[in-house]
Amino acid sequence: MDSFRVDIVNAEQSLFSGVARRVIAPLREGEAGFLPGHSPLLALLKAGIVRLEDMNGAEQVFFVGSGFAEVQADHVTILADVGERAADIDEARAARVVEEASRHAEERSGQVDYAHAQAELAQAVARLQAVRRYRALTHGGMAAPPP
Repeated sequence: MDSFRVDIVNAEQSLFSGVARRVIAPLREGEAGFLPGHSPLLALLKAGIVRLEDMNGAEQVFFVGSGFAEVQADHVTILADVGERAADIDEARAARVVEEASRHAEERSGQVDYAHAQAELAQAVARLQAVRRYRALTHGGMAAPPP
């Protein structure tokens, strides 16, 4: 078996449903890669980038917030609270959101909602990284470093 079914969905829509050769997802414990035949696994996602290699060998890139990854030998399902195709993300807007979230986190330092502000910042940074990786892949350059 050299492929498996992959479904990536957010709370509103399916982002990807098809066949792939591999999937790499941001789990709470760290980034993890899955190939066909992988042992069953249910894991928590953290904000980050999901990458998959499609049957043509091309990499597809998605941003996801928190959620779950369910892995079976012949199927991977990514259930994210929020998620987008990197191709659909406005890079300039994503960069502005990172700046705003960073400023908000600094303002909340030492306050009760600091952890919430930090989570918002992590999600904004992951979203920006996803679109930058996508742009690098589609424009033949190297992926931009994290902000």
